[in-house]
Amino acid sequence: MSNKKPAGRVVEASPQELQRVLGTAPPGSWVALSRDRTKVVGTGVSAQAAVYQAQLQGESTPVLVQMPMDGEEMAAGAV
Repeated sequence: MSNKKPAGRVVEASPQELQRVLGTAPPGSWVALSRDRTKVVGTGVSAQAAVYQAQLQGESTPVLVQMPMDGEEMAAGAV
């Protein structure tokens, strides 16, 4: 088993900080949040990539958010 540090970052954040972090995510990207929605535990171009990063951070059931494309609403759901 590798001791390599995961590529994703873990951000402990208040709701205002999460809004700032989510606001900087590229359109169409996926963001995995901790189950209690206090940390960003993964990001990716696909839901699977974001979930994989979350699992590397120890979050087995992340909440997924897909960033909207211009003019679209945000999609969210639990894994």
